[in-house]
Amino acid sequence: MIDDQEKSSARPAIILLIAVFLVAGFSVKYGLQTMTWIEGKLWNSDNPWLSNIPQALPQSAAAAPPPAAMMAMTAMSAKPGKPGKSSPPSPPAQLRAYNYEFKSPWPGNPAPKGSLTYTEFHYDSGQVIVFFDPDSQVDTMRTLKTSNPAEYQRFATVFADKPLNTNFEMYQAVYQTTPAQLSPIASPSDAMRMNVLLLWKLSFGLDLPCDGDFYSFDWSNAKGFQFGNPDRKVPVAVRAFDDRDHQFRFIFTAANAAADRITQSDINSVLQSLQVLPFIDR
Repeated sequence: MIDDQEKSSARPAIILLIAVFLVAGFSVKYGLQTMTWIEGKLWNSDNPWLSNIPQALPQSAAAAPPPAAMMAMTAMSAKPGKPGKSSPPSPPAQLRAYNYEFKSPWPGNPAPKGSLTYTEFHYDSGQVIVFFDPDSQVDTMRTLKTSNPAEYQRFATVFADKPLNTNFEMYQAVYQTTPAQLSPIASPSDAMRMNVLLLWKLSFGLDLPCDGDFYSFDWSNAKGFQFGNPDRKVPVAVRAFDDRDHQFRFIFTAANAAADRITQSDINSVLQSLQVLPFIDR
């Protein structure tokens, strides 16, 4: 009888001890992952846009020819004194700034208005292109590799399984990461890597509030990300990279509500024609 009572009173203590060992074991093996998972939930509650990832631009929008180019191809002006005869269409105007140039998507030759870090092109019809100085964009990967060897070694260790070699790869990894990808039972290396990427995502933020309209593109001369949908008649921001990992930022907007609508094809025509200014024209 006494032995049965002692066994009965000892059972809760044994169960509690087993529970302590289980919790301790889980904490040792999954403590880091659990903490990052909890942090991700908290960050997402305060910043719901962390769950946004870029969607590929629709092929119809990405491949559509720019209206200005189509007009230049089809519009023919008659030569004086020769009815019915027409002259070749003039090519679209080239806009130039910071040793780069791109085709103008709208008629007219807007005078550039410069500042310390960007140049604005204002059209009489109301559209505005803001082109940021590429040299003012932070070269994060170069800074990581050259500023502090110890810091770069820690960075390289965290991303050893999935190394980031260019600024584009870094932004791509950051924008593709969401708190939902965190897990209490993930490997410690995955948990640490995603924690760093989410911290960067918080730091980078969105170039413009885009109400979930967040896109990616990959063309022959440029690849990158677009924030916003021009069909909503809101400003659109673009962060692009060329094959040398140079970074370019644009904002497409309108000076007034009466301005002609900016289309996706207009934006595409600028980005797809972006190139280094020929040395002879500098």
